[in-house]
Amino acid sequence: MHFARQCVSGCLATYQRLCYRHIGNDKGCLRCGAPEESINHLLFDCPPSRQIWALSPIPTSGHIFPRSSLFYNFDFLFWRGKEFGIEEDTLELFPWIVWYIWKSRNRFCFENFTEPPQETLALALREASVWKKANMKEAADPESLARSVLLPASFLRISECQIDASWHSEDSLSGHGWVLVDQDRILQLGLKSSRRSLSPLHAEIDSLLWAMECLISLGITNGAFASDCSDMISILDNQDAWPSFAAEMASFRSLVCFFPSFSIRFVPRSFNTRAYCLAKKERARNSLFSHVSSSVPDWLSLAESLFPIS
Repeated sequence: MHFARQCVSGCLATYQRLCYRHIGNDKGCLRCGAPEESINHLLFDCPPSRQIWALSPIPTSGHIFPRSSLFYNFDFLFWRGKEFGIEEDTLELFPWIVWYIWKSRNRFCFENFTEPPQETLALALREASVWKKANMKEAADPESLARSVLLPASFLRISECQIDASWHSEDSLSGHGWVLVDQDRILQLGLKSSRRSLSPLHAEIDSLLWAMECLISLGITNGAFASDCSDMISILDNQDAWPSFAAEMASFRSLVCFFPSFSIRFVPRSFNTRAYCLAKKERARNSLFSHVSSSVPDWLSLAESLFPIS
C-alpha cells in the first residue's frame, strides 16, 4: 500500500513527474512513445499495462475501468469495483499488479529488457498468492478446512486430471482432451478443437493450459495432472531450457497460481486412453468445437466403454 500512496500523491518518478521537478527534459513514455509518461499513463494507459489489466482477473471495460483519471482508477480498485459485483478477493490483487507494472517499466527503461505482459501478470499473481498464504491462519482442524471448501464432497477426495492432445501435420485443427477422474470414476471431462498448434508438443501444452483454465472456472483447485507426454513434463521442470515455449510457460505460471499445489506425472498411453480418445475424435470432426461436462456429447462413440455413465 505504500506504493499505492506514492502513486496517488504524485511521488512516483515517472518521466513526466521528473520533468515537472526540473530533473531532465524528456517527459515522454519510452515504452510506447506517448508525449507524457504520467503516473496514470504508466499504470493504466500504456499498451503493455492495458494488456496486463485485460489479462488480469479484475474485469476491464473502456467506460468503467480503467479511465484517464488516476484518482478514479484507484478509487475503483479500492472501493467502487465492489459496486460492480467484483469480489473483494479479486480486487485485493491490484497492489501487486501495479507494483509489477512499475518494476516491468523500470526493467525496460534501465535494462532494455522487454517483459511480456503475461509474465508480468504471472509474477504479480504469484507474489499475491505467496503473501496471502503467509498471512492465512491455520485451520483449527482438517474437518473445519474441508467445511470451508464450497465444493461437492466428491471433489474433496484425491482426484487427477488426465490430459492429451491430437495433432497431425495435414490437419488444420488440433484436438485437446482431459478427464478428471476419482478412483476411476469420471467427475468431469472436456474436449476441444482449435487452430492447429505449431507442433505436437505445443498441442500437448495447449491441452494442459486449457484443462487448467477449465478446472479453475469449475472451482476445482486440486492440481494433480497426468500426461503421456514426457517432453512436456520436462519443459515444466526446466522452463529456461526451452525458450521457444516462453509464451506458453508465461501462461502456465499465471494459471498455476490458482492451484494451492500442482503436480504432473507421466503415465503410459495405455493408462491415458480416455483423454486420448477425446482429443483424437474431436480433431477428426474437422470443426471448431468445445465441450465441458460430466458426460460426453451424444455424437461421441462410447466405443470400448471408455466413458461409462455413472
